[in-house]
Amino acid sequence: MKILYVVSRPLEINTSSSIRNRATIMGLAENGHEVDLITTVPDSNHFAYDDSMTIEGVKVTYIRLEGIQSVARLGRKMKFLDPLKKAVVKYMDSNDIYDNLKGIVDHVSEVDCRKYDLIISSSDPKSSHLFVDRMLEQKEFSAKWIQIWGDPFLSDITLSQGKNREEVFNEERRLISKCDKVVYVSGLTLESQQEIYSEFADKMVHIPVPYLDEIIGGESDFSNKKCIRLAYCGDYTSNVRNIIPLYDALKILEDRCEIRICGNSDLNIDSYNNITITGREPYEEVEKIERNADILVHISNLSGSQIPGKIYQYSGTDKPILFILDGDKLAIREQFEKYNRYCFADNDKESIINAIDGIITDSREYKPLQEFSRKAIANRITSIIKNNS
Repeated sequence: MKILYVVSRPLEINTSSSIRNRATIMGLAENGHEVDLITTVPDSNHFAYDDSMTIEGVKVTYIRLEGIQSVARLGRKMKFLDPLKKAVVKYMDSNDIYDNLKGIVDHVSEVDCRKYDLIISSSDPKSSHLFVDRMLEQKEFSAKWIQIWGDPFLSDITLSQGKNREEVFNEERRLISKCDKVVYVSGLTLESQQEIYSEFADKMVHIPVPYLDEIIGGESDFSNKKCIRLAYCGDYTSNVRNIIPLYDALKILEDRCEIRICGNSDLNIDSYNNITITGREPYEEVEKIERNADILVHISNLSGSQIPGKIYQYSGTDKPILFILDGDKLAIREQFEKYNRYCFADNDKESIINAIDGIITDSREYKPLQEFSRKAIANRITSIIKNNS
């Protein structure tokens, strides 16, 4: 098939959704499909800019946005404009339900949508779906349309309190009504969305996040190892994830374990004897950190049905994964326990310590979950259209 993939945030901005989109696009191409990507021009001054995130062999059309994005680019380049940038962003956040990349919809006329068999729009950001919606309004095309939702709209735990929730509900419902299939990357989110928008439940499916690469080289016997290396690579904003129990547990285990924590946060916690804390790292550096770790750590969200994408990236390794449960713990555990791949702990320091001890004394071998490989997931995405035609 000839596929148009639309995501308004450029892949060069290193986020979990960018990694998911990159893996999905690569999987589609590896399965023999011809993929074109529509996105926006990346800003090299963005704090998360990472030029290693580009994809070879895929035709990319970059759209340059003006307006608020011009202010944002200037603000990153000229720090004295930061107050202006923050004021504009705050205003937009209070007066528009969409993200600040919404300007991409002004460029739908630049795309010849008639030559595609399938169009995939992928959030986040949600403006990715709006682009195809506007394209559908202006042009007739016979291609099927799949929406991939990393996070839902109304139920997104990061949704600003200033948003008009009724307006968000109506807009999410309208977008869902327009496409052929809706993919949710969390099974729990699927169940919630099918209940909220029950009239469209039949077009909704759950397909997990693909991991980008397999990382092989983990150890299964830690009995003679003096220090066990753990890694947590992800954001931990305090209203989304609670990293403090993990931090406190590793302090207690300082004679046996060390951990590298990297990611953005609003917390001011310091490195410790066996705890190294840094901000967000480029993808290639994160890959090195994870490759060198003995145990990979995943922390669930405090609430909601969204599953951090990092758990799927970790699933492409042969290393033990410490899965720290929070939020709707029973439902999350039930969703992942069937794979017999994860070592679960509640998000308190005693449970975390016990789980780490259990991993150290358990010499079982782990393998990448092929169900989450990029080729397998890409095949599942295209199959929902083939099976529905």
